[in-house]
Amino acid sequence: MTVKMDFSDILASTLHDTKNSLGLLFNNLEDIIANCREQNCPSHVEFYNLQYEIKRLNNSLIRLLSLYKAEKSQLAINIDYHSIRDILEDVSIQHEALLNARGIKIETDCDPALFWALDRSLIAGVLDNVINNSFRYTKEKVKISSSVESGYLVMRIEDDGAGYPPSMLFNEKNNPKFKKGIDFQTGSTGLGIYFSEMVSAMHVKNEKNGFISIVNGGTLNGGVFSIYIP
Repeated sequence: MTVKMDFSDILASTLHDTKNSLGLLFNNLEDIIANCREQNCPSHVEFYNLQYEIKRLNNSLIRLLSLYKAEKSQLAINIDYHSIRDILEDVSIQHEALLNARGIKIETDCDPALFWALDRSLIAGVLDNVINNSFRYTKEKVKISSSVESGYLVMRIEDDGAGYPPSMLFNEKNNPKFKKGIDFQTGSTGLGIYFSEMVSAMHVKNEKNGFISIVNGGTLNGGVFSIYIP
């Protein structure tokens, strides 16, 4: 007797295998870039562009798998106390070479004494996606900072680009104006924002849920993405 598999399970398994393959490709490309740079190869900047696209695709697969697990009630949240500075610096280091290749400097501003209870992996996934997108839209600088505001930990990513389009803006009271759907001109699926919303809302304390804010302005007069964790 043939056991019929659920199509969503088949799709999730395929996505998982593809994600692993992309991870290997990304790591191999890092080695190629390093060798190319040592030999003053003029193509190493083009390799960075390829690396960005691989990273973007890999992030999309990770988000899809997380949403699949959430749909199946299999996405567990692992809350523990973490150094916020360590999280921000780890994410920053992962993107530093890629951003520097485009002449973009990344700055981290966080009190080393700041610790907070959260799911490090999920939060890092949100930050990783936003910073990776900065490769395309930022002019010269990305700033990652954190603070405590009204009982929330706020992790903020600012850039000096043109800012977010009106359709992507949220106000700081968690009242989304975002138009969910696919924009074929920009290639935006809205999946990154949906994932960020989900991850923030999974963090609950004293009947308060986390949320995100997307505005323009900030200290760099560009886009400002913030995630609030109670």
